[in-house]
Amino acid sequence: MLDSANLWRQIQFSGRYLVVLLRKCLVFRQFWHIPSQSLWPYWPIRVAAALLLMGLAGCGSPRYDMIRGATMGTYYAVHFAAGESCAINQQQIEASLKAVNDAMSTYQADSELSLINQSLAHQNNVLSSDLRFVMDAALQLAGRSGGAFDVTVGPLVNLWGFGPQAQTQAPSAKAQAMASKAVGMEHLTLDGSRLVKHLDSVYIDLSALGKGFAVDQLADLLADMGCVSYMVDIGGEIRVAGLSPRGEVWRIGVEVPDPSRFGMFQTVLEVTDNSVATSGDYRNYRVVDGRRIDHVIDPRSGSPANNTVVSVTILHPSAMWADAYATTLMVLGLDAGMRFAEQEDLAAYVIARLPQGDLVTDDMLIDVLPADPLSSAEPAAEERFEFRYTSAMQPYLPAALSNAVMMDGQ
Repeated sequence: MLDSANLWRQIQFSGRYLVVLLRKCLVFRQFWHIPSQSLWPYWPIRVAAALLLMGLAGCGSPRYDMIRGATMGTYYAVHFAAGESCAINQQQIEASLKAVNDAMSTYQADSELSLINQSLAHQNNVLSSDLRFVMDAALQLAGRSGGAFDVTVGPLVNLWGFGPQAQTQAPSAKAQAMASKAVGMEHLTLDGSRLVKHLDSVYIDLSALGKGFAVDQLADLLADMGCVSYMVDIGGEIRVAGLSPRGEVWRIGVEVPDPSRFGMFQTVLEVTDNSVATSGDYRNYRVVDGRRIDHVIDPRSGSPANNTVVSVTILHPSAMWADAYATTLMVLGLDAGMRFAEQEDLAAYVIARLPQGDLVTDDMLIDVLPADPLSSAEPAAEERFEFRYTSAMQPYLPAALSNAVMMDGQ
């Protein structure tokens, strides 16, 4: 039961949701991604607020429907404008997601990729069209990035505890050296639809491409089914088309890389007919031997990426490429990553932790959602951040950021 104090606090909190979300016009993206632990046991109040909010937010705009579920160890959410000639259902969506998992999952023992990982050296592996497409993209990006992007990093991903089996201890130098022997795109040959491994121990991990590819597949499905305005979201990898529920371009927030600042965004991107992917070191990590270890592994060193970059957001027509580029810039680090992003003409927004960077204070942030009164997270002590963006990202940023730090005097 709610006591009167908590009830009043939740009514106030829900009211703040309504006011702030209406003001910032970020209805679906923010509200539905509130962590589940924050919703219980107060979910009736917040759900009622959400329903009221969605009723008010349309202001003559088309009503949106949502299909939601679980996939790839995370959630998926498909928002689409009702009333269009958009005939889509959950069975079609989940069939598309199943096809991606059947081809590319490393957690599914009988997936196409798992069987390739189990195959012997010099064995001909005939790839499905989807897997061939993704592998071709991986080889392209590996070459252009100088090896910073490498899908054979799988043995090191597993060794550091980010694969199917978690680890609580750092690997020995010997184990790391052994795993690194099988890492390198030179151990693979792709000839048409034929993929050959040159070492038995080569292990391919498509986690930096697969989720984005699944987003693209769902977006293509929606378009094929007559949908014009929609948002596809799989675990934060997003592709949007047409207009948002407000009848305007979509607004996607770039989170402050600090879990204690829940609901606060460094900036908001205004996009349509585009994809947004973010890679960061502040959500997917493990504590190994008492030390925080990031999930992004640098294939060149064999260890988790060790640089100042904490978050990379990429805009790209393809969610798969946005996902892969975000991972690549996380590995490259701030300066090399920004140079590479400009070279590739990427719309990139990078947040780095630097002693001389800009101190992120509350008045610099976009308060999209109020801080959760039930959260026990403590603010990080004097964390300092620098943010940079490429020239290609500038058109998607609010005008207020026109004087922000840019790449090399842009």
